[in-house]
Parts: sequence; structure tokens; C-alpha cells
Amino acid sequence: MTTHAPPAPTGGFIRRPAHRYDDPLSRLWIACAEAIGFRIERSPAAYASTDGRGAILIGTDDLFDPDDSLAQMIFHELCHALVEGETGEKREDWGLDNTRQGSPWREHACLRLQAYLAGGVGLRRFFAPTTDYRVTFWDGLPADPFAAPAEAGGRRERSCVAARIAAWRASGPRWAPLRETLQASADLAALVPRHLRGETTPSLWTTVDPPPDPHPAGHSTVAAYHAGSGCADCAWGHSSRGHLRCRHAPQVRLAPNAPACARYEPARELDCQTCGACCREAYHSVEISRREPLIQRHPDMVVDATTHLKLRRDGERCAALQGGNTACEAYACAIYADRPKTCREFTLGSGHCLDARRRVGLSL
Repeated sequence: MTTHAPPAPTGGFIRRPAHRYDDPLSRLWIACAEAIGFRIERSPAAYASTDGRGAILIGTDDLFDPDDSLAQMIFHELCHALVEGETGEKREDWGLDNTRQGSPWREHACLRLQAYLAGGVGLRRFFAPTTDYRVTFWDGLPADPFAAPAEAGGRRERSCVAARIAAWRASGPRWAPLRETLQASADLAALVPRHLRGETTPSLWTTVDPPPDPHPAGHSTVAAYHAGSGCADCAWGHSSRGHLRCRHAPQVRLAPNAPACARYEPARELDCQTCGACCREAYHSVEISRREPLIQRHPDMVVDATTHLKLRRDGERCAALQGGNTACEAYACAIYADRPKTCREFTLGSGHCLDARRRVGLSL
């Protein structure tokens, strides 16, 4: 094969390019980070770091593995921001130690969130993380990234709880650019050829999967990993005005055979003893009527705030709440038989129930 050198300039003319080429995926994710409130800085002295003042420092391309990309690195750091919240944003490295080995559950939460968000557009394998966690944790994640063994706490396992709270944050207005950029990345991936002649190492683009179908309720995607289940046996499915509906999208009528979505929870597994959400961090105050029998039967449980009465709390929990000190320990209410009307309104599977569970990371 004959190779040719670029032509030599003639007449003393030297071309001065007015533009440079940027990788489109990198440009999408840099713009995404900026729209959310961060700035991306490249440095050969850092692999992935933050300064606690809005800068995300990402190493130069020569530090990356062949299947890494700037887009993937930015996405991962944004997932950390979601897990750690605004408090973590103000700390160097999101408040984690430099190696992030000291808080593995927080890294696990980040990876669960990363798998959930990327999987929603068919990019879970494409946006797989780098570092040792790729082997020690990510590759062992089940199809449902929020699933954990019962002996580890099941839905209450620490990293699962943190990841669901982060997913809830990701649905807020500030994080709309993240949702839009994930979709734009999937749209771009759909146009890229998977194979080229003569390739020896498969391209990362071959890991792009078809995106899951949108759920008929419109709030999530169909979850193939819940095959055999559907809205009819979901904790948030209910009958209203003669039709099956969902607490997440109550205005939508659903067919009796509507499939399960990524927010599916088996109705048979929903119970107060494994939850306790409405009695702990979900709400900071439970007001009660001055006519409640509870006032006479359990006066030590009542706080008079002058304009209203409320149940006494110990820290972030109702003082009557017992148990739940580990992810496997059940909850119980010491005054359950005499609980006030405010508490009785939190019926199992209601909209109030869903709201409380989302606030504490037990539901999506």
C-alpha cells in the first residue's frame, strides 16, 4: 500500500484551522454537566476527582482503558453527585476517601443508580464503569440493579436504599439535562455502525442494546426481568372507577394484562413491618386532633406545639416506633391499637404509602 505525505504548502501559505473536531458523545456530556451546575476539567494528575466547588476533574484520554470514555466518566461522577446529594457536592471527592474503598456501599449505590439510568435507554453495558468495582461488583449486578439478597436486607440493603433516593433526585427539574443526555446518547448510538471490516477487538458500540419499551402508564419502562408479573399484582396497582390504575400515574387506565415496569413491587411483599417509612425519616411531624383518645391513653407521646398537637419524635423517628435498627430487623408500633387518625390514613398501598416509601428509598 502506498502512503502519501500531506502536500507541502505553496506560495508561503500555511492553513490555520478555525475549528477543531470534538467527539460528539464527550461534547454532549460536558454540556450536560455544565447545565446541571458543574464544570469539567481534564488533568493528567487526576483520574476522577472533585474539588467541592463545582469542578469535576477527569484524567486525560491516555489514562483511560480501551473501553473507557469521557462520557462514561462524567456520567459516573454525576451518579455520585446524585447519591451524595448537595452536601456531598460541597466536599472534595463527594466526601469519599480518595480511593473510595472506605465506603464501598456508597460506591455500590452509585453503580446501582448508573445501571438503572443507563439501562433505561439500552446503554447499561455501554456505560459500564471502570476501576476494580467493574469486576468485584458491577458484573455481578442482577438485571434489576436494586435487588439484594434477603440476608443482606433485601429492599432495605443500604446501597439499594441510597440508590433509590438518588433515582428520586434524578427525576427533579435540576437533573433534566441528565435525562435528556442519556436519551441523546441512545439516539446517537442507534446511528453508529456496530461492526467495521477488519476490526480485531470488538467496538464498544456492539454493547448497545435495544432500549426497553415504554410502559403504557407512561412513567417508566417495561421491565423484562419482571416477566410473568404485571400491574394487576403490583403493590401500586389499584382499581378506580372500574379500571386498573397505577399510583405512579393515576390518570391512566391500564389493561388487566399490563406488564410490570421498573418500579414494580409485588403486592404480596408490601407490609408495614419491613417498612416503617411513614413513622421515620419520610415525615418530620405528625399532627393529631385534640379529640384523639391517644391523648388520654398515651400522654407521654403527645407534644403540645400551642397551635397544634403532634406525636413526639426521637430524632428522625416517631417515639412509638420500635425495631428496624438493622436492615433485617422488623419494625413495630408501640401504640398501634391507639394510633391517631393521621396514622390510620396511611393505608398499605395508598398514595401516602408510596410517597413515604419513596422518601426513604424503599420505592422508586
